[in-house]
Amino acid sequence: MSGNEYKLVETDSGSYLPYSLLVVWANAGSEEEFFQRIQAFSNESFALDMLRVAFNGTSVAEDTDPEANPNGEDVNIGWHKIVKDRSSEQIISDAVTIGASGADFIGLDAAVTDLVHTCIYEPFRNDPRLVVLASADLIGNDATTMMNKIDRPTEKVAAQLIGRQIAGRTVYTPPFMPEGRLIVTTLDNLHIYTQQGTRKRKAEWNDDRKRFENNYLRMEGYGVEHDELYAAFDKITLATGEVAPGGGA
Repeated sequence: MSGNEYKLVETDSGSYLPYSLLVVWANAGSEEEFFQRIQAFSNESFALDMLRVAFNGTSVAEDTDPEANPNGEDVNIGWHKIVKDRSSEQIISDAVTIGASGADFIGLDAAVTDLVHTCIYEPFRNDPRLVVLASADLIGNDATTMMNKIDRPTEKVAAQLIGRQIAGRTVYTPPFMPEGRLIVTTLDNLHIYTQQGTRKRKAEWNDDRKRFENNYLRMEGYGVEHDELYAAFDKITLATGEVAPGGGA
């Protein structure tokens, strides 16, 4: 039998709400709204934990060290590391620069176009499901450059920013995306697996810490279904000078 191997490891997430915030929430609506806020906060915290590890995880430690690995690098092996270990040709790890004259690419559009034609399996290069996942620093620099174009009406630049695409593809900036990271894939190519029957939730008030604590224990793992539909620049460096959105290489 052939196929991808996925490993699930013990994963424990925790969140808490301090007494000071609970008091505000308790007086800001009905009892039902109060409990809905608590539930929504906990669910969001756990979801963000999953994404943090998904984009940054590189190893599985028996005892994790959050101080040395603030983004969960030692909690589990995330999507990027899975592809890098299994199909290294899908990840461009060479130094890449975007920016002014002398850079590898003038703008993000050119970088994405090159990535698609270099690493994405040919039959899927025009797949409408392909999206761009870009780190906040890359998107921020791109937006700043567009706003600084003095030869274009401000309202036109603003309109372009609202519906911004990169190389004709929808772009997202995921939470906790490593700086300089640029990925092209389909969203349904990225998986998080949780073993049935392993989910354990615990919520209680902690008198000593004066806060409401919520814990979520489970067996969890990450998976990429098709490596040939995942392509990435490991780290793009922003060159000095102006970046020209939409420019060529």
